[in-house]
Amino acid sequence: MQLRLKIRREQDGRVWYQSFEVPYEEGMTFLSALQKIKEDQDETLSFRHFCRAGICGTCAIYINHFPKLACKEQVLPYVLSGQEVLIEPLKNFKVIKDLVVDHEVIPQKIKEFSLWVKGSQKEVRIDPQLSKSIENSADCILCLACQSYCPQILESAYAGPLFFAKFYRFLLDPRDSENKKRLHQALEGRLYHCLSCNKCNNVCPKEVEPATLIRRLMLVDVEAT
Repeated sequence: MQLRLKIRREQDGRVWYQSFEVPYEEGMTFLSALQKIKEDQDETLSFRHFCRAGICGTCAIYINHFPKLACKEQVLPYVLSGQEVLIEPLKNFKVIKDLVVDHEVIPQKIKEFSLWVKGSQKEVRIDPQLSKSIENSADCILCLACQSYCPQILESAYAGPLFFAKFYRFLLDPRDSENKKRLHQALEGRLYHCLSCNKCNNVCPKEVEPATLIRRLMLVDVEAT
């Protein structure tokens, strides 16, 4: 059996599509298929990967118009379909080369918003139920799937689902001395411009459910007024 891929290539402003066929191996993922292509067919093909365990988020790409972690997505269902699979880089980010995008804007905004716990060294006890809520919203691995798939992200002032999930996480965290300003940050990030399309929920590989957290932020805002 053969996996048939049509990969979007880009280098120095030139864009083209190139087709490849990879012999199927049991347990093959899209990441291992891309590695096979690089090793055996075209060493110039560029893509990102690191942990190979669905933890680092660096290998996120578009597979048939849907963002997936290449290291986790199995190729067998696509092989059995017999159809050529379209592989593209994440959208809404500048392409550096082939499937590699420039996502430096994300750590820059994390620094801008001070998205880390800022508090005293004093021990704080957290209710188990609250801890569970924090853990869920803290599961984000920065794969950028939600930012890439969100249609509203084209509005430059819109923070995006990734950051709204972070705002919610620190708003709840009693260890954060600046948690009261997190709602203000969300409002500044155009919280109410969310389209409630749930696309970010559908693509998150860690089931963080950013759209759900956005609605909770809106509820907190309503209750505060």
